[in-house]
Amino acid sequence: MIDAKARAASIEQLIVDQHGIPSPLVREYAVLQIRMLCEIIGLACLVAHGDLVASGPAHLRKAYAPGEIFAALGDMHDDFYPVPIVPQLVAPGWHMAEYDGPPFLKREEVKGLWDRCGGDLHKGSLKRLLKPNNPLQTNFADINESLGKILNLLGNHRMLRKDRKIAFIAMLSNAAGAVQVEIGEAIEPEDTAGD
Repeated sequence: MIDAKARAASIEQLIVDQHGIPSPLVREYAVLQIRMLCEIIGLACLVAHGDLVASGPAHLRKAYAPGEIFAALGDMHDDFYPVPIVPQLVAPGWHMAEYDGPPFLKREEVKGLWDRCGGDLHKGSLKRLLKPNNPLQTNFADINESLGKILNLLGNHRMLRKDRKIAFIAMLSNAAGAVQVEIGEAIEPEDTAGD
């Protein structure tokens, strides 16, 4: 999470103040960081579900491509992907309310975004190489959209273990501005029907 936060902040900072760096290079840097963020999401899923990885296919321990990771984990646990939440302090602990905010990066979008970023990082064909240079960019709408979806996903999220009783809860910025990751156990709400 610390790595993800630093990469996202570096994209935001470089897009706002390009420091005299030509916009095609700013774009390449941002695309590389978006691709790395997709990989971080995949690798975080492996870490959170280490028990499944240990008993799963051997190739999974060497995987870094989100599509490969998600396909293997999906076969073992249908709810392995992070889900954005709204943490609410209640007695006797926390309630993870359903997220109802701007769009976030969904599981089925990660592989496509990762693939597109990979394609953008290569010079490509001679036809693409001979294409006229892109004009100066000051607004990277597609980068901002992708980064926004990633931040909406990672800002406050949970990942449920297969038993659905234990969850990893993570925040990119807690009240002190630091990354925070906790392990929580689901408890049954108290029965207040007789009150």
